[in-house]
Amino acid sequence: MYLSKKYVRIYILSKKKRGEIPLKIYNLFPIIAGPIPNWKFKLKDILYMGFDHIYINPIFATGYSKNLYAPKNFVDFSEQVIDIFSEKSGIEQFEEFIEEAHKLGIKIIFEVIFTHTSIDSDLLIEHPEWYSYEKNGKIKKFSIKNYTTWIEWGDLIEINNHCEDEIIRMELWTYWENLIFSIIDTGVDIIKLHSSFNLPIKFVKQLITNTKSKYPHVKFIGDNLGANFSDMLDLASAGVDYLFTSFKWWDFKATWFLEQHYKLKEFVKLISFPENYDTERLAQKYNCNISALKIWYAISALMNSGVMIPIGFEHGSKTKINDLNSFSYEDDNNLDLKDYIKIINKIKNNFKIFNEENDIYIINQENYNIFEIKKVSLSKEEFVLIIANLNFENEETTYISDIFSMLENNYIIDISPYNKIENFYKNLQITLKAGEIKIFYTKK
Repeated sequence: MYLSKKYVRIYILSKKKRGEIPLKIYNLFPIIAGPIPNWKFKLKDILYMGFDHIYINPIFATGYSKNLYAPKNFVDFSEQVIDIFSEKSGIEQFEEFIEEAHKLGIKIIFEVIFTHTSIDSDLLIEHPEWYSYEKNGKIKKFSIKNYTTWIEWGDLIEINNHCEDEIIRMELWTYWENLIFSIIDTGVDIIKLHSSFNLPIKFVKQLITNTKSKYPHVKFIGDNLGANFSDMLDLASAGVDYLFTSFKWWDFKATWFLEQHYKLKEFVKLISFPENYDTERLAQKYNCNISALKIWYAISALMNSGVMIPIGFEHGSKTKINDLNSFSYEDDNNLDLKDYIKIINKIKNNFKIFNEENDIYIINQENYNIFEIKKVSLSKEEFVLIIANLNFENEETTYISDIFSMLENNYIIDISPYNKIENFYKNLQITLKAGEIKIFYTKK
């Protein structure tokens, strides 16, 4: 296969990343989790479920809208997330939480925003030259790219990271770099760059290079939701370690998801999720059907090397998370998926094939409700067949012809969460309960 110079450069870069540990991420949305000192009380459940990373959304001081994604400054933490009665500063409270998480082997992901601030930002007063302006002299509202369209946010104003004045641009970029360094000094392990595909790729590359030269252990997640494929390739070439997939929007049938997977898997690690803080809750979509939530988590966890869920998913929360309101997700529906998530995460941990970006093949089925894929490890030594019943109300039956040839081995084990098959025969007829998943594994 012919690769352009750009593809070759990214491919060489990706080779260095393939042995890295996958991410099992729990998104501890700050407002819902309460003041920072209370976050430590979630650690027990997070560890129990088998998550090894906690993702924290932006927690800097906010503008008048109180939107966590509308930072007023990058010095103080929002009063919505700190204990204002504590003698300790917000930074000290955050450092204590990180220390508690690290004691349990859990790493921290911190999201930063470089593209915009609140309309009443302190930074606008201090450095008006860092912002973008319309031709009429008015400050430019921030617009976020959503694939081919742009959405304007009324309470956000745009930082001009593309400034043509080199002196101003370098002052701004240096400011961002120093901000990253100060965040990492609190103990943060991974930086998530919000709307990273809207940033100058030269800046992203410089930031990552300079950061890793000083903090070799630190990794970067590029926020690529809404980006097109060329944007994703640019982020990979700039050196981000992880990108998110569009798994959430897949119907398990269309080929576009695997096309995206194959285009990116050679270049960067991928993270899938069944829902995130800004999407519809699955419990709402499927009317609290626990089988639906289980199957979506299982497939997302086993599809790529990384997986993520937002706070409340494990309780079947129906209320969409947003950055303005808080709610008690335990009272929202009160399902309990913790044990199931724990089992799936343990399966993911125990088999290397689930911790890398490898070849995936969809097996066509006559039964529309049956989803079946085959995964082949990078070493070509591990093979997995995953079969899922997407009928969340009734059982379904499927037939497998010559499973030994399909998995290229006569010795196969069933590593499914429940109802394991003890003896395998060449041709199998399998009946799956509503929302059940079967996972067949072999290694040469």
